[in-house]
Amino acid sequence: MTGQRTSPKVVLGTMTFGLENTVAQTSTVRIRGINNIKPFLDTFHKYGHTELDTARIYCGGDTETALGLMDTAAFKVATKVWPSAPKSHGSELLRKTFFQSLSALKAEKVDIFYLHAPDYTTPFEETVKAVDDLYREGRFERFGLSNFAAWQVTLIYQLCKQNGYVLPSVYQGMYNPIVRDIEPELLPCLKKFNIAFYAFNPLAGGLLSGKHNFSQPEAEAGGRFDTSSNPGKMYRDRYWNTLYFEAITSLTKVTHEHQLTLVEATLRWMSHHSGLSAQDGIIIGVSSIHHLEQNLIDLDKGPLSKEVVEAFDAAWEHVKVACPRYFKDEAAARAVFQAVETK
Repeated sequence: MTGQRTSPKVVLGTMTFGLENTVAQTSTVRIRGINNIKPFLDTFHKYGHTELDTARIYCGGDTETALGLMDTAAFKVATKVWPSAPKSHGSELLRKTFFQSLSALKAEKVDIFYLHAPDYTTPFEETVKAVDDLYREGRFERFGLSNFAAWQVTLIYQLCKQNGYVLPSVYQGMYNPIVRDIEPELLPCLKKFNIAFYAFNPLAGGLLSGKHNFSQPEAEAGGRFDTSSNPGKMYRDRYWNTLYFEAITSLTKVTHEHQLTLVEATLRWMSHHSGLSAQDGIIIGVSSIHHLEQNLIDLDKGPLSKEVVEAFDAAWEHVKVACPRYFKDEAAARAVFQAVETK
């Protein structure tokens, strides 16, 4: 691609990367071992992209360990600390967990440090002070939030500004043509505070690949909707309902009429017709080199026709009543604690 980029940046999600011996029951591992991961990083870099996204919780920490065993000097790495237990974002435990990430990554610092979701057991005042301490030690470049409600973003921003702390400048959240819960209140909030938005689940966990069938009794073993793993159960609860599959059926018909795959149409919608701009990002997951390359090519293509955009709008209207919320409330946080305890 030549010239100044006007569409969102592309970020490589690493949630499916693990070690050879990563246990699948509590993870989303699909690509095992550094020899199998390296071609994905090389391909991503070949297309001119340099941002990697990971998290301490991914594959029980094995994703960060795998990345730490590789040469990632050409990349900017972002990581996140999930509130896996009470007081996870307290000053002591947040610092401990973040340094576990740095140790696993074999890094002195990262590009973005995210609070992965709200910790309802710790005052935000304590959390943002701990984050600022790490920033002043030179441990990260940008402060990020993920899965926070707009009012929480506003509160954290104001707390940081009042105290002279590092301001949040990136937000990572769920967004795609059929999951637009962020648009009414979160996106305006982020724009007001000049906070970039990085979208995960651009293909709705693979639902927008069009390869799934609501009537199928079993999901693909090891796939995103495999209920034998905790993440698979979460994705099944998030997307597996009749409204979404009805929307997928309608979208598939329209995209085929325009000689498009549903994946290509979705990624082009994300690049050109969503609420995202050049400072924002689209996080793509990977399962094969072929899919990675095709996704990168599709993201670089131009806008869609009016008819296809209208079909996406109609699909959104059809499913919006069942749309998952973009933030994690206190009940969701308690459910996470319980899931962690049962691992």
